[in-house]
Amino acid sequence: MNACPRCRARVVQCFATEPPRCVTCGWEDYIRPLPKRERKRNGLLGGLATKVRYIGFAKGLDDLTVEVRVQKDAASMAGIVTVPKCPYDHKPMKVIPKSGMGSRKNERTYKCPTRHRIIITSSENGDLRGWM
Repeated sequence: MNACPRCRARVVQCFATEPPRCVTCGWEDYIRPLPKRERKRNGLLGGLATKVRYIGFAKGLDDLTVEVRVQKDAASMAGIVTVPKCPYDHKPMKVIPKSGMGSRKNERTYKCPTRHRIIITSSENGDLRGWM
């Protein structure tokens, strides 16, 4: 029941702890609550995606973006991992472990199954800046 029996206006329920109420006349329904809406999945666990721009020196790649998803991973220390899609063949990429020499703190190297490699850089607070 989404219509008020008095004035036929809309009946809403803002909080689960309060009864449904008419927006126009203030009538409250204490017998039947509105049906609950289905909640969407958590963005983090569902694979929250963002797009990252190219920030390298090649002029031909300026318009290319990479989709990066955040996914749950039991094998990692933090429990979540970032999974970019390859900008060339759109396959999921895996992180390549850093070597001890010359590795930068804010850069991660990723490789797809067809061996394309990209580097994703982040700022000091963890926000993704771009890819090269």
